Amino acid sequence: MKLIIVSNRLPVSVKKEGNEFKFTKSAGGLVSGMSDFLNGLGKSKTDITEYVWMGWPGTTIDKEDEDSIRNKVQKEYNASPVFFSKSLMDKVYYGFCNRTIWPLFHYFPNYASFENEYWDEYKKLNQIFCDEVLKVIQPGDIVWVHDYHLMLLPAMLRDKIDNPIGFFLHIPFPSYEMYRLFPKESRDGILEGLLGADLIGFHTHDYAQYFLRTILRILGIENYMGTIDLPDRVIKVGTFPMGIEFEKFNKMDVSPNDSKKPGPDQPKIVLSVDRLDYTKGIINRLQGFEMFLRNNPEWHGKIFMNMILVPSRTGVTAYNQIKRRLDELVGNINGNYGTIKWTPIIYQYTSLAHKELIAQYRMSAVSLITPLRDGMNLVAKEYIASLQDQTGVLILSELTGAAKELSETIIINPNNINEIAEGIEEALKTPEEEQIYRNNLMQKRLKRYNVTFWANDFVNTLLDIYKETKITGEKKILKPEIVNNILNNYHNAKNKIIILNYDGTLVPFVKKPEDAFPGADLHKLIENINKKEKTDIVIISGRSKDQLDGWLGKTKVNLTAEHGVWICDADKKEWELFKPLSNEWKEEIMPILEMYTDRLPGSFIEEKEYSVSWHYHKADIWQSSFLVKEVSDYLLSMTTNIGVQVLHGKKVIEVSNSGINKGELAMHWVSKKDYDFILAIGAGWSDELLFKTLPEHAWTMRVGKLRTDAKYVLKKQENVIELLKTIEKK
Repeated sequence: MKLIIVSNRLPVSVKKEGNEFKFTKSAGGLVSGMSDFLNGLGKSKTDITEYVWMGWPGTTIDKEDEDSIRNKVQKEYNASPVFFSKSLMDKVYYGFCNRTIWPLFHYFPNYASFENEYWDEYKKLNQIFCDEVLKVIQPGDIVWVHDYHLMLLPAMLRDKIDNPIGFFLHIPFPSYEMYRLFPKESRDGILEGLLGADLIGFHTHDYAQYFLRTILRILGIENYMGTIDLPDRVIKVGTFPMGIEFEKFNKMDVSPNDSKKPGPDQPKIVLSVDRLDYTKGIINRLQGFEMFLRNNPEWHGKIFMNMILVPSRTGVTAYNQIKRRLDELVGNINGNYGTIKWTPIIYQYTSLAHKELIAQYRMSAVSLITPLRDGMNLVAKEYIASLQDQTGVLILSELTGAAKELSETIIINPNNINEIAEGIEEALKTPEEEQIYRNNLMQKRLKRYNVTFWANDFVNTLLDIYKETKITGEKKILKPEIVNNILNNYHNAKNKIIILNYDGTLVPFVKKPEDAFPGADLHKLIENINKKEKTDIVIISGRSKDQLDGWLGKTKVNLTAEHGVWICDADKKEWELFKPLSNEWKEEIMPILEMYTDRLPGSFIEEKEYSVSWHYHKADIWQSSFLVKEVSDYLLSMTTNIGVQVLHGKKVIEVSNSGINKGELAMHWVSKKDYDFILAIGAGWSDELLFKTLPEHAWTMRVGKLRTDAKYVLKKQENVIELLKTIEKK
């Protein structure tokens, strides 16, 4: 089995120097983490035996050099480069990715820029990646798409292939209120793009929940415990906190670099290492350190901050501005507090080699990490893993994904300068035995849930959800050969009955109940089938008998109103109660529903003789999602002992007499004759009992949901009409 990894950058960067190309390992946590996983594929708990990594090589390559670069990286790095122009990359990477997505996803809307051209180029780049993946993918291959640069790619691929597709977001996913700042086309397009994946992964539970709430409010797509049921697929949204390769950091020999902690007479080191980025809270960090120096003069000369700032996105104006602000702040602190013998901050604007960085981790008494928002922050995990003597204290922002796992650290709010200063003081005063105790716990956790565990967990979950969809889909999605079997059964049967739900089956779901009236074409279709020899039609609806009478009364079909309260035999054309019922309970229920109608703008009550419906199609979907459960729980508690049932439909709660269900109702009609052809089609959860109750030889179908007790699935309501038309012609 082959894994195709798709990310913005290849694991190797290409740079032309003179007439030669230089190849170096790309920077970043994704490349480092995934490389560790891929190098250990033989020991992996998956069926993956090979891989290819697709991405941009980091620079524009002339057309005549593309083949040689491709051959080089394929042979030596198991990679497949995706080439495009510098202009396109600038507009996407420095444009839509870093001037629109990055600031909004990190809660910095004041840095966000919305340009139509950026969005257009983003779509173009994702399409180029799609075309390149299609060139190399084979049946059975797994596609794993990474990060915010390629959020449209899953849906683009889904339109072309039937392979397992996973997507992982390495940055935070924002709350709905932040996400909605995107213009509508990009707002909807990103969500729809992500929903092309079978598995969508996030670092934390919060990010996953924000995503689920956002698709609910923007696209109206609901989930059950992180599972999204689509007509032909099941999508899983899950939490997969990324780990590191623990042993690499813990066991590495970093010589000739010095990694010993300073002696008792030497200043202790507070380490600050980060990319240059306004999300990292570096200014807050320096201000907190300055406050610590102001409040704790006894520590002057006894500690210093080793500040390593890695250059990043130098082409973005906001980054250049923050660099100037940092330079000024460091200069002010050193000028105000430094002496001839002591410099409070040692400032390095550079990137360090891997061994040198681990040496810095080990010799530091404190690591200060204060992002204002961060997806995971692997530096925090690297620091803890690197401490061979298990001494050292991590001060960590609560707004990082890592804070959820490293709870034994000193957790601070990076927006509170006092907390940062107090955190430094607490860290310096933490007894050594307490440091060892805490770090031991965290190291065991990091060792257990390392990057290989993370990748295996994601890939195995992806394969599980894909197999569930595949097996269920192969078995249940209605195929032409099954339709032929249905038609043959229908043709040869002596007595035939077709049981049809109304809303969502014969007509689409609509926001206004009165808009669901049957058109002339539907009338004609039902009449033509009804005229066929030995064919009976039953239409089951939650609508009132008066409404059904007005819509279908002139058609010679059997009708059922209010979910079975009233039935109308096609021959008698008289409405009768299915069972003796009472509606006295409505006096207690109506005031409750009226109260919630006032609380939820857009909701309304539809009262029938023996049932009441509370509709919320027009209401705000997010507000509805909270109130609906409250309404349901309230009604259930009230109706437990009064012979009333509470039913959930498509954005409607219905209250009716208990003791009537679609299963019992269907058997009433089926028992009238010895039917050797039974076709039942429904679109709601209440139809599930109908599917369970009917005889084994019945053809049962659910519209728009793959996981169902029905034998077959129709993807859309229009497919019901298409099937009925084939029966009409038979």
